[in-house]
Amino acid sequence: MLLAMASAASGLGGCRGKYIRATTSEKFEPTAERLQRGQYLVNQVMACGACHTSRATGNPLMEGEQTDLFLAGGNTYNDRAGTTYVPNITPDVETGIGGWTDDEILRAVRDGVAKDGHFLLPMMPYDEYQHLSDEDGKSVVAYLRSVPPAKAPRPRVENQIKLIPRVLLTKIGVQMHAPVANVMAPSRADGVAYGRYLASIAACNGCHSLTARAPHREGDPLFLAGSEVPFSDARLGKVYARNLTPDVETGIGKYKTAEVKTALRNGKRLDGKRMAPPMSILIPHYSGMTDEDLDAIVAFLGTLKAAKHAVPEPELTPEAQKLVAP
Repeated sequence: MLLAMASAASGLGGCRGKYIRATTSEKFEPTAERLQRGQYLVNQVMACGACHTSRATGNPLMEGEQTDLFLAGGNTYNDRAGTTYVPNITPDVETGIGGWTDDEILRAVRDGVAKDGHFLLPMMPYDEYQHLSDEDGKSVVAYLRSVPPAKAPRPRVENQIKLIPRVLLTKIGVQMHAPVANVMAPSRADGVAYGRYLASIAACNGCHSLTARAPHREGDPLFLAGSEVPFSDARLGKVYARNLTPDVETGIGKYKTAEVKTALRNGKRLDGKRMAPPMSILIPHYSGMTDEDLDAIVAFLGTLKAAKHAVPEPELTPEAQKLVAP
């Protein structure tokens, strides 16, 4: 069996090249506009710190050693594929991305390809980030270059991923997409199109369309209709992402725009219950988004086809229940 798998992997390995583009030596000028936009995207819309800033407590999904190393990694993520160590994305040369070129960073964000050419694990939402426009991507890189370099809380550690997922994901690239280029952001004047763009780079689909395989994509009847499998962790329990389609009974169709925006600002579900992790971990980021951007996202969600898909209530551990208590 292993021999057959190895043979198949060898045959598919020739496909790797179609997922890896050559990088350029272009340096993205850190203009004031780019730094401001990059700060907003990294800290609010894309919520990078939710994963890449270590935390010792308060995060049942990711257990880190320190809390004060902004974007320096150190969190550990455990799922059925194994253990992933979230990396340092500050400009530290030894333990971060200080030795990467600007375009290598952009390629990693949008295409999921590391500096040395290996494929990143899909918990890095490059499938959603492929929609990041060229200019916004350059703004993200410029901002990451500007944050204080910090030594990673732990040495660089090889992810402890099981053999089959490791080969399929990091060697063969079963969830990779073709390299992207010349990506333009839609006009803000088109609220729905811009809301779709923001929802994409906020990686909403990765959670709210989660399945046992790849997430549902736009056009699928269950796109953003809630996860089919739970986020599970020994400290957390089981949590399903909610249905975001306009279905009145199982989605958010009976709520007004202002109510949805309030939920994203205060971390309380539309039924009044406090959000559970991992969404509660993202709220400090999303809550800082502008009214204009939140309005655009809600407008986009309103255009989705209503899907009747009831999502189970969380099955939280006693420890996690303390985090969602009123």
